Amino acid sequence: MSKIETEINDMRLIAEFKGTTFSKYKKSDVRSELIKCIIDGKIEPACNWSSEFICAGQYLELWDIILTMVGKHIHLANTKLPLYIEMRYDVFKQIMSNGYVGNELALRNNPKIRNLFAEIICVLCLSNKKHSFQRVDIRKDEYDITTLSTKLKAPNVEYVNAIFEKEDPKELFIALNEFAYHISGDSKNNLLACYWLEWILEFNSACKTKKKEVCKCSRRASIPVEDKYQMDPVWILWEIILKGAKSETCILPKKPIVIKILTSLLHLYCMRFTPGAKAKRRYLLYFAISLLTESYTTEKEIILPTAKGMVDLVVQKINSVYKQIKKNEIAPATDYLMQGVKRSDLEKTIDKIEKLNSFTSFTQFISKKE
Repeated sequence: MSKIETEINDMRLIAEFKGTTFSKYKKSDVRSELIKCIIDGKIEPACNWSSEFICAGQYLELWDIILTMVGKHIHLANTKLPLYIEMRYDVFKQIMSNGYVGNELALRNNPKIRNLFAEIICVLCLSNKKHSFQRVDIRKDEYDITTLSTKLKAPNVEYVNAIFEKEDPKELFIALNEFAYHISGDSKNNLLACYWLEWILEFNSACKTKKKEVCKCSRRASIPVEDKYQMDPVWILWEIILKGAKSETCILPKKPIVIKILTSLLHLYCMRFTPGAKAKRRYLLYFAISLLTESYTTEKEIILPTAKGMVDLVVQKINSVYKQIKKNEIAPATDYLMQGVKRSDLEKTIDKIEKLNSFTSFTQFISKKE
């Protein structure tokens, strides 16, 4: 298949794809279809729908769909999947840094990007799925002190003492203590831990809506997000989870690997973080809570050895998807060769930088010993 058959040569700017994908489908509809195809294990249509985001330069949207699949629909069915997704995101960032920042649309013709997402989508499709997490709803009256007191189960307030800092909001102390108790070995109650997680997230939202102020905590400087976001109370929850997992009283199957998985979940949660990401990525926290409160195994491969050939085949054939989507491009009025002259400096720069880097294959990753 020749390059001219599969290279996207579209005249639209990235701003013109707001609300729609490359082929002018409604973005929310494509998102729903992509998630459904991945859940059903339909590899070819899943690759088709994901290419709609890629060709429109909508990479953050695509990554958020990937994170939703990992946290909400797969979670304990493939416990080591976050390790793989984090590694693939690191590869994506490396490619982006090689001349594509501000030129995201040029990425759609990069073979490494096409292969990367084809591989990820295939792995998600082939992963076993669990029952999807459902959000725990919090009623308004559950912030009333009388109602709240009926929910308190922790025998003391020592569970969060070592983590709670001077500038952390005192209004959250009891809720954080309950959360810490329910992920501890003394309770291991997944449902109640998720309840207090949602209670805390909703409290933050209520502060912003009613009091017109942002609820802040002591700065967690170790969290890999922009400085202005390091005082979000959600990082207290992550600190409780990670310190809880590392504590001597916490008994986990293959504890070192579980801690690595939790760390990967945190890093994925922090991906291009803004406060608006908390709602979309809540299920990564649900997954993390499950790792501390539920039964599971870390012995399973990320993907069965018998399916590795399928992954390689999908990656090899991915350009056929772009050949089809190319039919929906709006080609520039100028001759393509002249358009190529205008782009040549950017492409030459990118090519030079890319020659300094190599792409780690999926087969190499899954064959590594832990």
